[in-house]
Amino acid sequence: MKYARIFSLVFLVLLTRCTSERTKLTHFPQRWHYDTPTPVAFDNLKDQGVKVIKFRVDSIIGGGARVGDTVYLPPLRDIPLGPHEIFFYITYPDGHREVIRKKFTLYARKPPARWKYRIVAEYPHDIHAFTQGLEFSGDTLYESTGLYGKSSVRKTDFRTGRILKKKNFESDIFAEGLTLWGDSVLVLTWQNGKGFILDRKFNRLGEFPYGKSKEGWGLCHNDRVIYKSDGTEKIWILDPRTLEEKDYFNVYAYQNKIKRINELEWVEGKIYTNIWQKNALAVINPDTGEVEAVIDLSELVKRVKHHPDLDVLNGIAYHKERGTLFVTGKNWDKIFELEILRPEPVPPPRPFSLKP
Repeated sequence: MKYARIFSLVFLVLLTRCTSERTKLTHFPQRWHYDTPTPVAFDNLKDQGVKVIKFRVDSIIGGGARVGDTVYLPPLRDIPLGPHEIFFYITYPDGHREVIRKKFTLYARKPPARWKYRIVAEYPHDIHAFTQGLEFSGDTLYESTGLYGKSSVRKTDFRTGRILKKKNFESDIFAEGLTLWGDSVLVLTWQNGKGFILDRKFNRLGEFPYGKSKEGWGLCHNDRVIYKSDGTEKIWILDPRTLEEKDYFNVYAYQNKIKRINELEWVEGKIYTNIWQKNALAVINPDTGEVEAVIDLSELVKRVKHHPDLDVLNGIAYHKERGTLFVTGKNWDKIFELEILRPEPVPPPRPFSLKP
């Protein structure tokens, strides 16, 4: 088995040194979709007696169903969304071999659903808080705020807006998102290249450096890993023991790449995120990076006090016991408790039968 793998790799390397001479692609979509078959067409394969075409994308090697000069490539499921290269390996009856190399981008499999919401309640919020991160621990709401000279971390009584404890950061720190892991509070900085580890009383226990991500924007976690955004389309996966960046995935919708991913919140197996300067939330599948739903919250802006420092929607916190989502914005005077109205899943059709 070992030698067979080595032979296969050598064979593919030799093929990639060839150039196309006898055929060319006549149809090749630049936009592919996750878990969806993709047709590509070649020039004059059938007349030249070509029986086999292989392809390689990342570590996936396979073939496709042939109909004349068209090859139907199987659904791609085991590669991340985003840009890729595909190599087509063509073998002719006389033994001649060619390779065709093309680039494409893998997008989400379908357009995102449009979810609605119901306002459960409105609560007071510090109008001077440039909100970056929100997260609940029981009924206590933890919040990080930004801007140089004004950055802080605090915990509040969400019902009254009363600040229970607050810690200001140094004037050269622009704080960003936060998340709670065990007994620690993790707070990002925007462009200082590091995050802070605090205890629940906000004493500083340590720092952690960023890896390949250049900035800190948002944080959230499940029971296994920590997720971090950096203002791009990437969401980084951190080892909670070392806070080292281990991997990342790209976030794509059906038609576009999602840039400027900001605040993050883990909600029942999905990642909810603010997109900077958008008064809406995106719901992301962390297994694929697909945007599965969007929630338009632009109406909330009309319900807060308008003043010169009013800024965009930012801040998401999920209250597990209440099953509701709390959202606010930068320098908003209110925080909203929302019930997210997800559409009921459509049951699969019953198989046809002539029996009563």
